[in-house]
Amino acid sequence: MKPAKIAACVLLGMINAHQAKAAAQGEAFTFDPSLFLGSGFGEGIERFNQENAVVAGRYSVDIWLNNQFVQQDEIPFRALPSGEVVPCLSAALWQNQGVSLKPETDAQCLYPQAVVEGARWELATAELKLSLYVPQAALRKGPADAVPASQWNAGESVLFTNYNANFYSSSGNGSRSDYGWLGLNSGINLGLWQFRQQSSASISRFNDRQTQKWDNLQTWVQRPIATLGSTLTLGESYTAGNLLGSVAFTGVKLQTDERMQPQSRRGYAPEIRGTATSPARVVVSQNGRKIYETSVPEGPFLIDTLANSAWEGDLQVDVIEAQGKRSQFTVPFASVPLSMRPGTWRYSSVLGAARDYPQVNNRFADFTLEHGWSNTLTLNSAARVGEKYQALVAGGVVATRFGAFGSDVTASRASIAGQTEQGWRWQTNWSRTFAPTGTHVALAGYRYSTAGYRDFSDVLAQRRWQHDASWRSDTLNQRNQFTATLNQSLGELGNLWFSGSTMDYYDNRGRSTQLQMGYSTQIGRANLNFTVSRQQSWWMMRSGDTRARQRDGQKENLFTLTLSLPLSMGQRDHYASWSASRGQQAGAASQLSLTGPLDKQETLSYAVSAGWQQGKDGNAAQNNWSATLQKMSNFGTLNGSYARASNYQQWSGGVRGAVVLHGGGLTTGPWLGETFALIEADGAQGARVSSTQNAVVDGNGYALVPSLTPYRYNTISLDSQALDNQTELQESQQRIAPWAGAAVKLKFATLQGHALLISLKPQSAQGITLGAEVKDSQGAIVGMVGQGLQAYARVTQPQGRISIERDGGPPCLVTYHLVPAQINQPLIPLTGACESP
Repeated sequence: MKPAKIAACVLLGMINAHQAKAAAQGEAFTFDPSLFLGSGFGEGIERFNQENAVVAGRYSVDIWLNNQFVQQDEIPFRALPSGEVVPCLSAALWQNQGVSLKPETDAQCLYPQAVVEGARWELATAELKLSLYVPQAALRKGPADAVPASQWNAGESVLFTNYNANFYSSSGNGSRSDYGWLGLNSGINLGLWQFRQQSSASISRFNDRQTQKWDNLQTWVQRPIATLGSTLTLGESYTAGNLLGSVAFTGVKLQTDERMQPQSRRGYAPEIRGTATSPARVVVSQNGRKIYETSVPEGPFLIDTLANSAWEGDLQVDVIEAQGKRSQFTVPFASVPLSMRPGTWRYSSVLGAARDYPQVNNRFADFTLEHGWSNTLTLNSAARVGEKYQALVAGGVVATRFGAFGSDVTASRASIAGQTEQGWRWQTNWSRTFAPTGTHVALAGYRYSTAGYRDFSDVLAQRRWQHDASWRSDTLNQRNQFTATLNQSLGELGNLWFSGSTMDYYDNRGRSTQLQMGYSTQIGRANLNFTVSRQQSWWMMRSGDTRARQRDGQKENLFTLTLSLPLSMGQRDHYASWSASRGQQAGAASQLSLTGPLDKQETLSYAVSAGWQQGKDGNAAQNNWSATLQKMSNFGTLNGSYARASNYQQWSGGVRGAVVLHGGGLTTGPWLGETFALIEADGAQGARVSSTQNAVVDGNGYALVPSLTPYRYNTISLDSQALDNQTELQESQQRIAPWAGAAVKLKFATLQGHALLISLKPQSAQGITLGAEVKDSQGAIVGMVGQGLQAYARVTQPQGRISIERDGGPPCLVTYHLVPAQINQPLIPLTGACESP
C-alpha cells in the first residue's frame, strides 16, 4: 500500500482489532459519531460497525487463499450499491488459483461472494493481509503447490558473467611457484532462449619457466518448453547417464525437466487409494511420524501428492470418519533411484558426436524412456546407436513390502579393429528401511558383465588408442561389481554408517575395493565424528602402437577423528574444531582451528589453524599454521590466506562474483546461480536484500538476488532499515515464479521527499473526512487524512502547497514551509489551516 495511507490503515487496524475482540466475547460493538470532535469528522464513521469495514481505494496487500500465500498486489476496494466495500480481484487471479468462474460473474469486480457460493474474505489492515476463503470443492483438483505455467516469468534480456579469480604463490626448498586461474561462466538471455559459455584461463610459473593456457570448456544454447515439460539443448552438453553411461557430446538434446512439475509430484511416492463411507479425515504416517493429513468427501479418494521422503518405510493410513468409524491400512513405500510415481513419464533424446574422441567416427544417438506404471512397477528402456555400435536396455523397478528391487539388462554389440565384440550386462539394486531397528539400507547393488560387453566410451577409446593415444578405464572388461550403503540410528547415542564397493575384471588385473565406516554423535554442544576407510585400487593403462598394458594401483588405510564445539563469543557463535588422522600413505597429522564471523551482519569471517604433520617414513614432524580472511561485498566475495611451515610459506588471494549488463546499466553482485533476479529500487540505495549473500541496492538503484528456485514461488524482500529519512519503500516484498535460467527483474517502487504530519485546524477543515486523499501541486496523490484531522503527506520540496479533498465543497489548500532544522527529521509535525482555492 502507498505509505500515504499508513495513518488511515493504523486506525482501521485498531478498529478491526476491537471488532474481533468484541466478536470473540459475544459483544456488540458500535461507533457513536457524536464522540468525535470537529465538524464533519464523525460523518460516516458508523460504517465501521460492519465486519471488514474499509475505506474505498487501492491497497497493496498480501493475498492469501485458504491460508496459502498467493502474491502481493495492489487491489482496488470498491463500494457496492448496498454500501459494502469489497475487494475487486481479476479473473486471471481467480483462474490461476484454480477457481472456476460463473459465466454471469461481473468481470469488473470479482469479489469472493460473487465468484463462489460460500466464499468469504477478511482484511487485516494492520498487517495489510487479505485472506480469501473458498470451499475446496470449488477449486481445481491438483497439487496445492502447483504454479500455473501462465505465471512463469521469462525474465529480462541480459548479458552476465560469473567470474572466479584466484592467485597462489608458494616458496620453499630453494624453489618458487606461482599460479593464477580465472574461470568464467557467461550467458545471454533473449526471451526464453539462453546462450551459455564456460571458459578458463591459467598462468603458471615455476622458477624461471612460465606457461599460459586458455580453454573453451563448454558452449551451448538452451530453451525450456512448457508444453513438453522439457528443455531443449543445442551445443555441448552431457547425456543423462541414468540408464546408459554419461557421454560428453556436441549436438542436440531434448530431455524431461522434472522441475516443471510441482514439488509434491517430484521424486517417488506411492499413490494412496481408499474409500470413505462418510466425510472423513485421512492421516498418513511413516515410521511413527505423521507426514500428511487431509479431508476427503464420501466415496473413493486418491492421494497422489505425497512429498518424496528421504527415508523410506511403509505408510500407515488412518481413515477417521464423521460418525466415529475408523479404518487402517498399509501402503508399501520403498524406492531406488529409478523409481517413478504412478502415471509419470521421463524421456531423453540425444543426437550428436562424443567430444572426447575426435580422432574416430564419434557420432551417436540416444533415446531413453521411463514410466511409472503403478505403485508397484516402474518400467524403463533405452537405446544407443553409433558407428558399428549398438546397445539396448530394458528393465524396471518393483516395490514390495520387502523393499524396492530394480533390475535391467543391457546388450551391446561393437566392431573394434575388424573384430566383433558382443555381450550383455545385468545389474540390480535393492533398498529397504527396517523401521523397528532404525536401519536403512540406502542401496545395495550388484552388476555382472560378460567378457564381450562394451560401454560406448570404451569402444571409442579403444578405436582412438589405435591412433597412438592412451587412456585409463575402470569399466573395460569389468566382470563383477557390488556396492552397499547402510545407515543405523542409535537413538541418543548417535548414528553409525557404512559404505563399500568392490569390483573385479576379466584380465586378472586385480580387484578394486573401497570400504568406509563412520560414527557420529553429539556430546553436550560438541559434535564427534570418527571415520575409518580402506582403499585398494588397480587399473590398466594401454598406450602406444605396441598395445603394451601397464598395471598400476594404490593402497591406503586412513583413520580420522574430528571434534567440533560452538563457542559463544560476542553476538555470534564461533566454532572450535580439532582433527587427527593417520594413514599408510598420508602419515599422521593433527589440526586445531577456530572459525567465525567478525561483524554483526556476518559479511566478514575468519579462520585460523595450527597443527603438525609427519610423513609415512617417520621423519620429524613439521609444524604449520594458517590464517584466512573472507569478505562478502556488494560486488562479490574477497578472500585471502597465508600459511607457513618449517619448509615452505604460501599465500593466496581471490575474488568471486558476477557482472550483469542490462537495460539500466551494469550491476555487480555475488556469484549467480542458474536462475537469478535483478532488483530495481530507485532511491533505495543501501537497502539490504533479505536471505542473500549480502546483496545491497547499489548507488544506481540495483541489486542482484543470486539464486531463485525455478517454477516455484520465490519471495524477495527488501530491508529498509538502512534507508535515509527521505526515502521509503512503497512495497517491501514481491513474489515471482521464474523459468529455469531466467534473469527476472523486480521493480520496487519508492517515495522520496519529506514526511509531513499536518494537524488541520478544525474550524477550517469542515467536510474533510477520514481517508481523504492529499495531492501535491502537480495533482499526484502524496498522502491521506487519518484520525484527528491529521494529514500525512510526503513532499519533495521544502515549501509549497498541498490539496485535500473535501465533501460537498472546494478542496482544502494548505501551505507549508520547512525550516533547516526540520529538513532531516524522519517525520515532521506541522499545524495548518485550510485555505480557499
